[in-house]
Amino acid sequence: MSLLFRHWQQRWRMPELRLLLLALIVSVTVVTSVGFFSSRVENAMQAQARQLLGGDLVLTSARPLDKAYVQRAQALGLETAETVSFPSMASISDKLQLTQLKAVSSAYPLRGDLKTAAAPDAVEVLSTGQIPARGEIWAEARLFAELEVQAGARVTLGRSTFKLTRVLTQEPDRSSNLFQLAPVVLMNVDDLPATELLSPASRARFNQLFAGQVKLIKQLQQELEPQLKSTERVRTLDEDLSSVQQTLQRSGRFLGLAALLSVVLAGAAVVLTSASLMRRELPAVAVLKAMGMSRRQVLLDHAFSLLLTALLAAAIGVVLGLVLGLVLQLGLAEWLSRFVGKDLPAPSMMPALNGLLTAVVLLLGFALPPLLRLVNTSPMQILQGALQRPQQSLWLVVGCVVLAVFGLLWLQARDVKLAGLLLVGLVVGIGLFWVLAGAALRLAQHLGKRVGGGWLPALGRSQRAVLLVVVFATGLFALLLLTTVRTDLLDRWQETLPADAPDHFLINIQPAEAAPLQGFFSEHGVKATLYPMIRGRLVAINDKPVKPEDYEEQRAQRLLEREFNLSSFTTFPASNALLEGQWFDGKQSGLSIEQGIGETLQFGMGDKLTFDIAGQRLSDTVTSVREVRWDSMQPNFFVIAAPGSVTTMPQTLITSIHLGDKKPLVTALIRQFPSVTAIDVGAIVNEVRSLVEQVSLAVQGIFVFTLIAGVVVLIAALQSQKAERRRELAILKSLGAGQALLQRRIWGEFLLLGALAGALAGLLALTAGNVLAYYLFDLDMHLNLLPLLMGTLLGSMLVGVAGYWNLRGLLQVLPLSLLKA
Repeated sequence: MSLLFRHWQQRWRMPELRLLLLALIVSVTVVTSVGFFSSRVENAMQAQARQLLGGDLVLTSARPLDKAYVQRAQALGLETAETVSFPSMASISDKLQLTQLKAVSSAYPLRGDLKTAAAPDAVEVLSTGQIPARGEIWAEARLFAELEVQAGARVTLGRSTFKLTRVLTQEPDRSSNLFQLAPVVLMNVDDLPATELLSPASRARFNQLFAGQVKLIKQLQQELEPQLKSTERVRTLDEDLSSVQQTLQRSGRFLGLAALLSVVLAGAAVVLTSASLMRRELPAVAVLKAMGMSRRQVLLDHAFSLLLTALLAAAIGVVLGLVLGLVLQLGLAEWLSRFVGKDLPAPSMMPALNGLLTAVVLLLGFALPPLLRLVNTSPMQILQGALQRPQQSLWLVVGCVVLAVFGLLWLQARDVKLAGLLLVGLVVGIGLFWVLAGAALRLAQHLGKRVGGGWLPALGRSQRAVLLVVVFATGLFALLLLTTVRTDLLDRWQETLPADAPDHFLINIQPAEAAPLQGFFSEHGVKATLYPMIRGRLVAINDKPVKPEDYEEQRAQRLLEREFNLSSFTTFPASNALLEGQWFDGKQSGLSIEQGIGETLQFGMGDKLTFDIAGQRLSDTVTSVREVRWDSMQPNFFVIAAPGSVTTMPQTLITSIHLGDKKPLVTALIRQFPSVTAIDVGAIVNEVRSLVEQVSLAVQGIFVFTLIAGVVVLIAALQSQKAERRRELAILKSLGAGQALLQRRIWGEFLLLGALAGALAGLLALTAGNVLAYYLFDLDMHLNLLPLLMGTLLGSMLVGVAGYWNLRGLLQVLPLSLLKA
């Protein structure tokens, strides 16, 4: 072991091994930094999601739940709480108001916080560990306004009268009922029987909340799910993703893409440095083999050096990754503190393991093949400078390398689609680079001869030149693609959240109020489009009745248990995309459905759907399928009927508006149209926009490491061919070439190679950026020639300067010294 370590110390003097270490450190650092950061944010998001549920697990039903569920949870040591909610009328004197009554037990909520205020215009406070006392209720400010009462008023619910004591400003499990029309009234569950409001026919929702250790929660869920009745289901954390959560998923893809490009560049550097390192080892291996060292011993000697280098890189990279992860956290601190709290959970150790695996896979996939070729070469061939060709099939070697690359991509992305797209893009891109580089270099050589360019080397016949172009182009492609992500894609993502994005939804608008409301909007300079909203339950598909129990998927069952939001209008919605069929032409009948609901409930083009709308039936055929952007902050609908087909159906209107600094108009609007409900979603819009801006800063941080990886690739490529350049310059000097000619030759070659590599890289980055925008980030394609121009200029400058800097020392050396070296 000590001998192996001494050999590693001797090899440490080689620049190739130090470059290999640097490439591995860059890859491990960027993988672990993004991993640590994403792990902490994901854990925080899970905690936040549990708060939005009011517990770690929620069992919900339209019927009272079996007490055995609670008994089993308590036997496991879990906390439990219950809620019962249903619509009910509240009255005071001669005034009536529909409410959403919610009765809760003393332990509610198990996760998250209740917030209340003493009056509608008072400061809200936490109500930690408190619920309404017996005989008291809390209600949303809308109830105070509708009944025109103050705190302390007596309100009748069913056969009981309660004292209205506080204004309910926040309940943790309200997120799934954003568009609840009636104001919520919170009461103690022990007061519920006295109201006599609940009967077997009541449309109530019974929820049982559980909280405790994750392991015990999972155990309870596994035990309960097989026992659930058809009316019972388990609510999951990702049941209804909010716009902010969807944005976080998209931001994770941006950061993951940035990290992936750094890993790809580091892989290219490992290929070049390991091949160059093996060539430097040729004389030493020849001597060792001549002295009787076996292939196994040579393999062990070099494998130990590579493994030790990988472990050192992993250790340094993990520490740097943890530090950079904290920096990323600080960069997003403002947003994180608003959405997931100031204190993030501790990260898991999986990113550190991923970093180690990244270093090992990079070596196994890219450094091991050159090592095996070196080990399998005889001493005579080594002394002749020829590496043994691998005995294995070329396709087998290529297949192993491709699998290694895919493994790296998947290890970082955790997304087969993203990893597959990048792998295909790399393979196709490198192939295109090779073909186009060869053709372009031959053309440049031909034109150079015609214009007297004897100072250019024989580029068209040089595989070395083609290889350099491919390597440079691959590195520049990664940098340019990340630049495109950092600027172009993020700008286009910002454009999906324009400054005038709607910040209020108005619902429960009566048809008779449509014209006066539009007049109100025109008077105050507010743009709004009113959409009919019809509540209907799907009762038949192709004249065959459908029931929740007909489907195994819980989402399908939930959709059939509730009423859909239907609408009808002429203009195709801007936030939708038509996938199949044709939009209504004003004459035809039909239904336009959202793609996801069709897939879930297994209907599509040509199927006949029947809805029950307040006792009336609407039956029609599906004539188009739409893709809906649910995060557009615009009114969207599962089903849109042909204009004129629902005019006789009971309906209200809905719209979304942007008020901005005109927010006080809401008070005047509600005063003039008291039946209208205004929902402020501006906070959600601001969260999404703020996150987009700060993710841009995080991507810029990852860009620094990608740039370092690109520089390592450039140096490794030049270093890998330095011995060949030394011999070439020695021959040219021996033939009488002057220093000025050699300088022009070096500058000309590398400027041309860099410009060509940059142009090819810019072209592919432009194409790949649009593919990623369309297929992964749901953004529109568009032509932007900046990557092409930037690539050509950047490639020419970087490669030209780096190439001359790498060879400048050889210009001063005598030919004899060069040949001896």
